[in-house]
Amino acid sequence: MSQQRSHEIRDPIVYANGEWVRQSEATVPFMDSGFWYGDGLFETLRVANGSIFRPHKHLARMREGMKVLKIDFPVPDDQVVALMEELVRRNGQKDTLLRLMCTRGTLESTPWQHPGPSNLYIGFRFADTELALPVRVIFVKEDNYPIGRMVPSLKSMTYLGNMLAIGDAVARGAYEPVFVNRDGLVTECAIRNIFFVQGTTLRTPDVSLGILPGVTRDLVLELAGGLGLEVDMSPIRADEVNRMEEAFICSTGIGVYPCTWEGFHDSDYPVTYRLREAVEAQVQRETGG
Repeated sequence: MSQQRSHEIRDPIVYANGEWVRQSEATVPFMDSGFWYGDGLFETLRVANGSIFRPHKHLARMREGMKVLKIDFPVPDDQVVALMEELVRRNGQKDTLLRLMCTRGTLESTPWQHPGPSNLYIGFRFADTELALPVRVIFVKEDNYPIGRMVPSLKSMTYLGNMLAIGDAVARGAYEPVFVNRDGLVTECAIRNIFFVQGTTLRTPDVSLGILPGVTRDLVLELAGGLGLEVDMSPIRADEVNRMEEAFICSTGIGVYPCTWEGFHDSDYPVTYRLREAVEAQVQRETGG
């Protein structure tokens, strides 16, 4: 997957709650609930060939989060998509990542009494650099980090536990941490979903564990049948991962990356690479590539 890095865009134009401004000039109101409490939601979206990939899937997930958080966001989805498309056009981007953020709004009273309006921000997210594959992951206990599991899971701005975990993983020479809950079950990575392969069976944790229903995760599940793969979402214990034949992580930002860890056997990842190619091919088809 080839992406122009969003951090290479020199001072891009962003959308800051009703205004088109240079990123260096953009401001967030001091009383914004997202700044004060992490009270908001975000989405990362892929832009390929100048088109946004499945924006309505991301907005549907954000809308579900708004229902849970009781955030009043009256802007229609088509209008939000139009704003994101305008951002892409203004910056002349073809391949990048967008960051969509919505907060409860600029507080004038206690947050639980704030009637709105909500605040909306759209900009660019740093894209991952190309890495040697497979990437290394480590398994960590969720209890060691301030992480709350909800069903349905929320892509909330309160990402402290995830950021601490991925910082620790990188310090230990890994690309991502994979969380294990107090029952010894694998859940998800800090910012990505994880899959395992056993023969022709694709295994991944179920969203009932409070993991995020990733848009790329859903795409992998959608494509699995066409590649002759069965899907199994039964619980995966941490003590059985070394018996898997392949494993990979996925997200909007990276697509599909094969992964390995200490104690895992060598693999050529044939199923993973087929899925990696299928995911990218689908993105290209839907964006006119």
